[in-house]
Amino acid sequence: MRLKFFIALLILFFSMLPAAASDVDHVLIFEFLPNPAAANDEGEYVKIINPSDEMIDISGFILTDLEGEITIPSDTYLGPGSDYIFELPAEGVALKNSGDEVILLDNRRNLVDCVIYGDSDYNTAGWHGEGVGDAFDERVFRRFYPDMDTDTAYEWLPLREYYRGQSNFLPPLRDVTADVTCFVSPDCSLDPLLARIRAASTIRANIYLFESSAIEDAIIELLDRGGVARILVERDPVGGMSHSELLILKNIIDHGGEVRFTNDPLYNLNHAKYALFDNDTILITSENWNNDGFPPPETGGNRGWGIVIENGEIFDDLYEVFEYDWQHGLDLYIQNIYEVPEAASDHGLSWYGNGFDPLSLSGNFSVQLIIAPDNSLHYETIIGLINSANKSIYIEEAYIRRDWGDHTNPYLDATIDAARRGVEVKILLDSMWYNLDSNADNDELCRYVNEISKKENLNLEARLVRRDGITKIHNKGVIVDSEKVLISSINWNKHSPTYNREVGVIIQNPEIGAYYSEVFMKDWEKSGNSWEMVVIAVIMFILLVTAIYFIKRTQNL
Repeated sequence: MRLKFFIALLILFFSMLPAAASDVDHVLIFEFLPNPAAANDEGEYVKIINPSDEMIDISGFILTDLEGEITIPSDTYLGPGSDYIFELPAEGVALKNSGDEVILLDNRRNLVDCVIYGDSDYNTAGWHGEGVGDAFDERVFRRFYPDMDTDTAYEWLPLREYYRGQSNFLPPLRDVTADVTCFVSPDCSLDPLLARIRAASTIRANIYLFESSAIEDAIIELLDRGGVARILVERDPVGGMSHSELLILKNIIDHGGEVRFTNDPLYNLNHAKYALFDNDTILITSENWNNDGFPPPETGGNRGWGIVIENGEIFDDLYEVFEYDWQHGLDLYIQNIYEVPEAASDHGLSWYGNGFDPLSLSGNFSVQLIIAPDNSLHYETIIGLINSANKSIYIEEAYIRRDWGDHTNPYLDATIDAARRGVEVKILLDSMWYNLDSNADNDELCRYVNEISKKENLNLEARLVRRDGITKIHNKGVIVDSEKVLISSINWNKHSPTYNREVGVIIQNPEIGAYYSEVFMKDWEKSGNSWEMVVIAVIMFILLVTAIYFIKRTQNL
């Protein structure tokens, strides 16, 4: 509980500070690995860096864990931005898996820097508050903000569990000129995707589930005209890979496409949902490639959001992520696919009317790619988006989990804090039975949020969606001040931003904000008082049955 409270205070305080250039003029502990997956903890290390603009003489500097000491040889200098690595265990310095101190002293034994982790109870000069987290196998503790030295866990980003071998993509916020197409599911998601595939000569896609025959047909047409298709998929989705998906992947390989599974040891799940076309266009969505996420026109499906962005810089940022995961992927060959039956015809699709059309526009946009787990918990991405709200926050999510193990949900905490400073907050969650059947699901989350709102008299409300015309909310979207929009695959539980490969984008533009706000408000307004209506209907039913009973009883007297 102390750790939850401490981290929440740190995030709130420091995220409100303006960005500033680094004024750190001394050597910092930058990274350390206390628990490598090797006998006798071989492979432990501590890395120090020089974040300043000047050369620093580190001769005689000492690394200690308060049990052993390692002294840096004479005539050792660190240039600006350069590092020095201590290879451990050595000289009695062996970082405990349960917790320890990492302390750097200068050649006069003055404290230079310090960090603690695990169950360390160090409470002396150089550190304040809780440590940076527990030393799980292969977890690398990294100072993600090397331009800061607060002597706390803040710049170490304790919610970000970074493991050896994972990427660390930090795409910059870009102000770009682009062509953009916004779309929503189930209204109009399929045509924008098919149009891009049919116009492309190359498609690279990272998809959690691929079960759409319409998208399959478009990719095979691309291959048959000499195009290139590289498809990266999750090999162990929840519920297992379906026969229809295996058949689709086999058909793509048969026509000359390449298919790979993501490398499971790096991530819990490959839950991303995006595609790259040729060398200048990306598509990011909350939806899987199936008939729920990309249904035929005027048929039902999930509520989800998606966006197409045509810009070379944004393409290059996401292409780098795809190539990294592709190179770490595992090839899927035809001979590895056992015989599967023909795919069953598409399941019954309900009619869905009064839909939204795609919105296409050209202009200037601010664009920030979100890559999980790389930057999804950084203070300037999703948390920063929420903290930037001045007027309103609209959130539409499949589900939100309040507790994240040793921490509370930082996205939810930031949202409630926004309401406390006067921001209007609306949270709309899915109402499928499996999101209501435990004691920590969406209904409990709504009750928790609404009780806070009532107690503190906030402009804050959470609702369960009334699913008229949609199968469920599968969305993972946020709208801030009707002009900043998050479109992503990132669920608001601990695992999604912490352990999964996910992709999203924050884009700023008033027209885009208005488009998704209109969709959100349609879902919101039809969901008003939904549970009250259910209660009223139940009461009316009971009264009706009671009336019938007494009428019949009277007639029998």
